[in-house]
Amino acid sequence: MRILSIFLMATFLNAGLELPTNFITDFTQTITNDKGKVIEYSGKLYFKEDTNIYFDEFNQTKEIKSQMFKWEYNSPTKKEVCSDGVEVIVVDHDLEQVSKYLVDDGLDLEKVLKLAKAISTRDYKAVYKDTEYLITLDDKNRLKKIFYVDNLDNRVKILFTNMRYNVLNFKVSNLECPIDPDYDIIEE
Repeated sequence: MRILSIFLMATFLNAGLELPTNFITDFTQTITNDKGKVIEYSGKLYFKEDTNIYFDEFNQTKEIKSQMFKWEYNSPTKKEVCSDGVEVIVVDHDLEQVSKYLVDDGLDLEKVLKLAKAISTRDYKAVYKDTEYLITLDDKNRLKKIFYVDNLDNRVKILFTNMRYNVLNFKVSNLECPIDPDYDIIEE
């Protein structure tokens, strides 16, 4: 499923390569199927990681990191894909439909982190759950490109431009997916 692949990729972004606690970037996502048909999407990606501290039943301090993101597609269709790390919400304005999914709890961020290996000064590779991810950083060590083949054998390339790391006054409202009350809601 493409939405789950997008979520896994966004989560993987956060998991490795010393990314900041937040960023905003423009993106172009090109998906090429096994017959050579190409679909190109573009928009903006918002990402934020928060650390919450709590006390467990033994009064020991525990830390939980939450990763939130929003893919805001502007072309060729208007769509938002948001996640708080627990649930993925897809708002498709053309279909006037909202889909809600629970995040695949089989994703182990620690393993992804450990698997990411440098293959050159700017390129990294990780194989996780039978998917190979190739990641390229720009000359300032900011995310530039991600390439992988999804579970439907689509070649997915995501290019990031106008990357802004550690945005001061990052607005959490950027991460919200407003839902029109007239849209159909599908929960899976």
